[in-house]
Amino acid sequence: MNVEELMKDVCKGAAVLPDFQRHFVWEPEDVRELLVSVLGNYFIGSMLILEHFKDDSPFALTLVEGVEKVNRDARIQSIVKILLDGQQRTTALFYALYEPDLPLKNRKSPYKFYLDLEKALNEEWNDAVIAVNINDKRKFSEVNKKTDIIPFSILQDFGILVNMFKNHPNLNKISKLVNNFMNYQIHIVSLPRDTDLEKIVETFERINRTGEPLSIFELLTARLYKHEIKLRAILETAKAKYRFLDYVTPEFILKTITLIRDKEPKRGNILKLDPQNFKEDWESATQSLEDAYKRVVDVKNGYGVLDFKRWMPYTTMLVPLASMLHFLKTNGLESPKNYEKIDAWYWISIFSNRYDQAVDTTSKSDLDAIKEWISEENKIPEFTQSFDFDTIDLEVDKQTSAIYRGVISLIVLAGALDFKTGQPPQFGKERIQDDHIFPKSLYNCNLVANRTLISTNAEKGSKPPSEYFDERLKEHGDAKLKQILKSHLIPDDTLDSLLKEDLDGFLERRKEAVVNAIKEKVRLL
Repeated sequence: MNVEELMKDVCKGAAVLPDFQRHFVWEPEDVRELLVSVLGNYFIGSMLILEHFKDDSPFALTLVEGVEKVNRDARIQSIVKILLDGQQRTTALFYALYEPDLPLKNRKSPYKFYLDLEKALNEEWNDAVIAVNINDKRKFSEVNKKTDIIPFSILQDFGILVNMFKNHPNLNKISKLVNNFMNYQIHIVSLPRDTDLEKIVETFERINRTGEPLSIFELLTARLYKHEIKLRAILETAKAKYRFLDYVTPEFILKTITLIRDKEPKRGNILKLDPQNFKEDWESATQSLEDAYKRVVDVKNGYGVLDFKRWMPYTTMLVPLASMLHFLKTNGLESPKNYEKIDAWYWISIFSNRYDQAVDTTSKSDLDAIKEWISEENKIPEFTQSFDFDTIDLEVDKQTSAIYRGVISLIVLAGALDFKTGQPPQFGKERIQDDHIFPKSLYNCNLVANRTLISTNAEKGSKPPSEYFDERLKEHGDAKLKQILKSHLIPDDTLDSLLKEDLDGFLERRKEAVVNAIKEKVRLL
């Protein structure tokens, strides 16, 4: 398909967009560079289209942005080419050739694009394309005075162009230049109308590896629109109501709905979500995700994630956790014992790295296992039975590790009294620091067993533990200091290791204390 054919299809409503596509977001320089590429016959990438009947389209459809401004009779045709990938390039070409009265991104006024014929005939492609803000009176007047500089809009009417330059000595070269532009061949990947949604996504991602991924949420938005489900609108309502959406994508809601409906939350199943009862399940999923989020960030009785963005061991665990909480509530199964089973799943999953891979499959199998365990006491999940406290890897030193973050959560739940004042910490995200107990500058030990949370390290700095904790011992006395240390999962008898600067002895006892804290959280085993 060439530029002229594509533009004619766009203008009459035969080439259209699915409703999930983003708005036209290119800036003037983006449009200008595309025109330069077409003029110079450079490759501008492939476009992905789905040929379909309008009435049977899997998506709600819309005209390309600006079409209604230049053709008020434009209507979506009965047979259409749906532009799945190529919206920005197509709209940019249409904008330059048809001049709709629309401002470009971050601009208050529309732009017009001009072709400097002299420079184009000399193949000075980059200088041959000029972008002009229509409110820039000086530049606008300057380009319009020059007979060899023409608006790109003339290119789509060859008759006007020939009449303008009929006496020009380079008429043939100008005609060839314009014909080459309008006949520029765009590489089209065309999908047959029976292509399923998952195949569309996979194809898009293969030809668009460097672009922005095609969102499942956007695809589903377009598909459900036909069923009078305005997904973007209900998402905005949810954003105003729930805190969890400050940290995760809308896809988490769709995954939770899929799990609630007893399906694995993989892409194919999400794309096939039945519109029947969708709004009700959306409400259930969003409320359950909020419940899960609140449970996770509760620093007293929950899972101790002080800062979700920084310290949540696995963000993806929010989906199965929400589904488990939903199962308890909707089936009248809320009880201390059943919540303890979910707690056991949570901590075991973190300290066995269960959500490092195959997240969707693991989420479904874990939900099924927890449901069965709740229904039948003797149906203990395999991942619970096989969990071995002795194999927990506490040699981790990366803050991105789930185990590392899990240990930090346990310290939060233990209280983490301030070393200096002995008072409960003010758990403000901006004040809390993850710091070394044996200073890094002296011992170069980054293991999580040598880390804890403090409000500030100004007092502690790089003091060796013998000096720093001796000062604290004189301030607080033995009993109080040991109480403070215990709130950091540092055992009573470890004070001696701190005062003697026995790093190895300290690490050994600290690891034991962390494992004991995990055992306390997994009381059912």
